[in-house]
Amino acid sequence: MEIAERVKAYRAIEQYRGRPLIAYATSTRINVPAYMAGDAVREFVDQIQSIEDSGTVDILLHSTGGDALAAWKLMSMIRERFKHVAVLVPFMAFSAATMFALGADEIVMHPDASLGPIDPQIAVRMPEGGIRQFAYEDLTAFLRFLRVDVGLTSERNITAVVDKLFSATDPLTVGAARRASDLSTEVGERLLGMHAANDAGRKKAREIATNLNKSFFAHGDAISRSRARSLELQIAKDDPKLESLLWQAYLGIEGHMQLRKPFDPLKEFIAHPGAAEALKPRAPIGLPPDTPQEVALAAFNNVMQMAMQAAQSSMTEVPFAVVSALIESPRVASEFRSGGTVSAYRQPDGEVRLIMTETESGWRAVT
Repeated sequence: MEIAERVKAYRAIEQYRGRPLIAYATSTRINVPAYMAGDAVREFVDQIQSIEDSGTVDILLHSTGGDALAAWKLMSMIRERFKHVAVLVPFMAFSAATMFALGADEIVMHPDASLGPIDPQIAVRMPEGGIRQFAYEDLTAFLRFLRVDVGLTSERNITAVVDKLFSATDPLTVGAARRASDLSTEVGERLLGMHAANDAGRKKAREIATNLNKSFFAHGDAISRSRARSLELQIAKDDPKLESLLWQAYLGIEGHMQLRKPFDPLKEFIAHPGAAEALKPRAPIGLPPDTPQEVALAAFNNVMQMAMQAAQSSMTEVPFAVVSALIESPRVASEFRSGGTVSAYRQPDGEVRLIMTETESGWRAVT
């Protein structure tokens, strides 16, 4: 859906609510990782400055999360300008996106929408090159397993197991996980405290933030609207008309960012007219059965080199573009777009080589 159509959906919500709206979405498209980050702050400045004479604002939010401090910075900046802030969630707002929503005076959730826990995830690069992701609560769960399930009580045995743990995980990483967990609770409490009316409300904010951080067994545990209410979050009353308008706006975002279509560079290449010709298998090298091994090897290497040179010299470049994030309203719009070209060719041994060249990446204004 083009920007003009999405703006119509935003205006319909603004008219129904009687207040300005800003849409913020980060990609949830497969193979297009995108997160809430500090680079969105500058784009929000333009949005805030485009709004005149309003003490209220709605933020339509779709994201799987990201940087907790970015969520804090964004909501802090918004609340400096507006007395009443609402976050509208059409489909998902997980992790740091949930944290951002905690700072709102009300959270409007579509019946199909979900929030999530705010326990931070730590990514560690392993010696073999892979990435291991874990949370501080995973460590505490492991220690409970030793004491409660296994029944280890001997200090010597526990020390041996902990030594084994630290041989697989850097102690500094464990410390960083603990600090991230404490930060998550602290930021969640601060955000909830933005609309706490008294000391009792601020005490309740601490309880809710701790609960969202530590009482879930999985980071991806979805919090439905009814469950969010049971957790005493500021969930607005059901409003079928608003929910319908909210879903229409989300469908526009979903279509523009292609959220239901996984990004596959090879498929992007093959779909281009004529590009698939470059990937057709080559005919096998025909040599007499009694060809000496060294002659056959030399012929194979020569043919392979010539084929690779020919493939690279006539390589087809297919353009690609993905939208990783957008921040838009009926007044101002910008998006984080990455683009470039993808090329592919088949080597004589049958293996397909893929080459991606990124030529564009960053925020840009949309008119």
